[in-house]
Amino acid sequence: MKHPRWALLIFLGIFPLAARAQQAGAEKPLAGTQKLGQRIFEQRCGICHALARPGFQMYGPALYKDLINGNEDAIKEMIRTGTTKMPGFKFGLEPAEIDAIVEYLKTVPKPVKNVDAPGGPGAMGPLD
Repeated sequence: MKHPRWALLIFLGIFPLAARAQQAGAEKPLAGTQKLGQRIFEQRCGICHALARPGFQMYGPALYKDLINGNEDAIKEMIRTGTTKMPGFKFGLEPAEIDAIVEYLKTVPKPVKNVDAPGGPGAMGPLD
């Protein structure tokens, strides 16, 4: 009867350490502005910029932190005014919402290319 108690005590002593180690390897949770940016991105931008899924074509390029970092002002201006293929959102989004989208995109890891996606390898188009 003493062995199960020791095993339980050892488990309870090790479990918090293992849980902390797993959390340390996980990505940091999003801050308030980043969460707002994620929500707006999913609502307004995800239709074209979300990664291709079976049965869906990806219309815009995949957006991730390596594209955004160092180009924040250019990306914000592109969101405001649009491109030849993308509408501008200067009348549909507040400047703080555009800033939030950019802050969220700075947390998005580079997607893994999917060779089976519609539109060819990776189904990622060039930036306009």
